[in-house]
Amino acid sequence: MLDAPHIDLAALVDPVQAVAREAGRHILEVYAGGFSVTEKADQSPVTEADLAAHGSILCGLAELTPDIPILSEEAPDVSFAERSRWEWLWLVDPLDGTREFIKRSDQFSVNIALIHRHEVVFGLILLPVVGICYHAYRGGGAYKQLVGARARRIQAARVCHYPVRVVSSQGSYSTRRLQDYLSLLGPHRHFCLGGALKSCLVAEGEADLYPRFGPTGEWDTAAAQIILEEAGGYLTDTQFRPLRYNARPVLINPDFFAFGDVTHDWSRYLQQHYPRGRPLSLSSY
Repeated sequence: MLDAPHIDLAALVDPVQAVAREAGRHILEVYAGGFSVTEKADQSPVTEADLAAHGSILCGLAELTPDIPILSEEAPDVSFAERSRWEWLWLVDPLDGTREFIKRSDQFSVNIALIHRHEVVFGLILLPVVGICYHAYRGGGAYKQLVGARARRIQAARVCHYPVRVVSSQGSYSTRRLQDYLSLLGPHRHFCLGGALKSCLVAEGEADLYPRFGPTGEWDTAAAQIILEEAGGYLTDTQFRPLRYNARPVLINPDFFAFGDVTHDWSRYLQQHYPRGRPLSLSSY
């Protein structure tokens, strides 16, 4: 397995973006026509686009970094005994927001992240329909790139707006726990969006908070986490600990917050029968 000094994270940006855009091309080919929907064992939907993007990304990353294993949402069945030995891995969601894809809302993405010793060090999120790409790597800042334009650096809002700008997915908004949380949050504006776009809006300062109460896969958050962190934001569990990857037998995240304002205790709005967090300090992050 490669050691950290042998990987130039900055040099990954262009080739990984090319891999993501090729996967996006396959997704849009399916999106433009008819497609069938089946269910996986966990009852989540999957389409031909998920599988086509999965195959394309596996080929692209294997050619780019043949010594780094790849863990994809569409092929997660690698034993923990095996993957726990991996110091490096690619963590991939070939089509994040399959339900949005099925609804043809355009709010879906390709998520690719590089993990080193349970921490994400590189992440890229591509929105195939509009062609926008977000990327970041450890120590290099976070960027948003429009089609035909140069990448520009993005920054999370260090002081939250009033009323607080909250984003969540349409499905999660219907959950009682999120409704209870928002009722205690106070004045806020709430927007429903799909896929990784929610975290990206926090990273570029267009939203203040994305609270997620309910299961997500590690491939859903890894790329977003490094983009948020390099933009000056945070993605943590409700105890304000950064999420870690490939560290447990089950690849499911805890409940989490994505936010920019480090001085705000977002956990204080959790009801008493839910675990509360503690104020975040920069030294603990």
